[in-house]
Amino acid sequence: MSILHNTKLWLIIIALGHTVLGAGGTFATYGADELATIGIMAVLGVFLFYAALMLEGQAQARMATVLCGPMFVWMALCAAIGLEMFGDPAVPMPEGIIPLVLWGLPALSGLMGWNMDDAASAAEA
Repeated sequence: MSILHNTKLWLIIIALGHTVLGAGGTFATYGADELATIGIMAVLGVFLFYAALMLEGQAQARMATVLCGPMFVWMALCAAIGLEMFGDPAVPMPEGIIPLVLWGLPALSGLMGWNMDDAASAAEA
């Protein structure tokens, strides 16, 4: 299996980034004043860790698509129309390319594995 099609790897990378950098970075920057944002970052990290560690095969591919696809589309729209968050661009370019790629890869690998045969995925593992 190609590293680009390794849904579990991309989900773990995003979950770590969202939990550590998202929740931790928001707390370090804004403190407890943005507790709602910190909570959303942490909760999304839990969903991503669940999809990465508790699911396999077709179920994991579909969950990755459902979790990461809408986030990728939302971030692309934020970048395209210039939405702001906390007074700064929500997805500043060119720095926003990395999060777009990181959210896009599990969505793409999930789409590619949407109809995979679970017996074939077990043989690959």
